Amino acid sequence: MNSKLSNIGKWVFGLLALITVALAVYFYLGLADEARTNMLLNWGYILIVLGIVIALVSVVFTAGVKGLNGKTLLIAIIAFAAIAVVAYIMSKGAFEIPYQAGETLYSGKTHGWVELGLNFFYVTFVVAILSILFSVLYKAVKK
Repeated sequence: MNSKLSNIGKWVFGLLALITVALAVYFYLGLADEARTNMLLNWGYILIVLGIVIALVSVVFTAGVKGLNGKTLLIAIIAFAAIAVVAYIMSKGAFEIPYQAGETLYSGKTHGWVELGLNFFYVTFVVAILSILFSVLYKAVKK
């Protein structure tokens, strides 16, 4: 079962990569007009949505195959919520600041969500690095 899923995953990834390369070559070899830019951006949006869907489906599938561990799931949800709260607190001021790009004035709400997303990424990155360091040090001290 796992080898079939692995092969399917490899073929899907290969197909998506091939389409992405073809679109990128089409975009960069031609004149970068608005239609080609929109096509490339729309493909990027499709890939993001596919990535999110695949991530969620893989979690559900793994939980179904290996069994659901409630304690681990609860810890993951609490960690996600804590990181989201920290990212929101860090970007709180960005929600009230309107900003201007060219002649268009955007609301602070848009700017705040972008800031929240960046802060979420930064906090997650730092937590991942600290987790790796803790794991390495813990294993070194334990031996």
